Amino acid sequence: MLWLLLGAPRLHVTGPLKPGDMYDGIKIALAIVAGAGGVVALVVSYRRQHLNEVSEEREHGKFFTDRFGAAADQLGADQPAARMAGAYAMARLADEWRQERQTCIDVLCGYLRMPHAPDPPADEPACTAWQREREIRKTVLRLICAHLRDDSPESWQGYDLDFTGAVVDEADFRGARFTGGDIIFIKALFVGHDREQVIFDEVEFADGSYAYFRLAEFRSGSVRFDRAVFSGGWVTFDSARFTGARVNFRDAAFSAGEIRFEDAEFSAGLVDFTGSTFTGTLVDFGEHRLENLHVTAPSARFTGGTVDLSRTAAFTHPPRFGLRTAPEGLLLPPGTQLSDLS
Repeated sequence: MLWLLLGAPRLHVTGPLKPGDMYDGIKIALAIVAGAGGVVALVVSYRRQHLNEVSEEREHGKFFTDRFGAAADQLGADQPAARMAGAYAMARLADEWRQERQTCIDVLCGYLRMPHAPDPPADEPACTAWQREREIRKTVLRLICAHLRDDSPESWQGYDLDFTGAVVDEADFRGARFTGGDIIFIKALFVGHDREQVIFDEVEFADGSYAYFRLAEFRSGSVRFDRAVFSGGWVTFDSARFTGARVNFRDAAFSAGEIRFEDAEFSAGLVDFTGSTFTGTLVDFGEHRLENLHVTAPSARFTGGTVDLSRTAAFTHPPRFGLRTAPEGLLLPPGTQLSDLS
């Protein structure tokens, strides 16, 4: 074949071929045939391996897809025990199915966004059903929070968490680290019952994270950000309403990033910054011009609530208020004038 491809050139023979020359030619021909056969075998083997891998990957994906459907069905079941099992199944699937982890997290967050009465109903059967549903929602939050800590075997840090409109009456985010992604509590309702609390103690809002408490309502109970670290990131409470809850930022460290309270309403309750340090974070209660939208967000409103900054540990980078007169509910460190916080 090579001779034909070369145009059948004439061969110049200097003499008759010897038996050894013929044997050498045969060996060369056999080696070429064997090599060509080996190449063909390798190609066939590669194709077979590739098809096996594609088939295995398809089966692997189908296995996870079936598990996802089963877990979603459990979350939508009528029986509370089935919904509880579905929450654990979806969290386990998120740990194992890295490719679709965000989708599994979205489903768990979506469950929390489903309508839920913030207060127990009066009649006993409805109250029992409400308590069962509440336990499931607490479990979902517990599973999410556990995966945001550094000691979690499978970390969900950096993924988006969307709790828009969710009712949150008990959650322990203690020690969580928000290292990226969007953490959305827009229009969420924080309401406590008895001594139960929503805890963000020792949480870190690191560079790259965006936390939205916009339009959230802190109605009752206690929400704690004690010893929280704002070391980067961007946190906004703009247009939030503090209408009865106690919100603590005790011993919190504001060292970098931004935290905004524009258009927030403090009409009852207490926001306590005792022991907190303001050394670099932009904390803004004043009006803020949104250049991209050509509008101005108004400053925070104080109509009965209390924001206590009087016992902060460090005030080298104080918040901005943009107010001309100090409202009755704003307590500042001794010797600090409102004009210093413009």
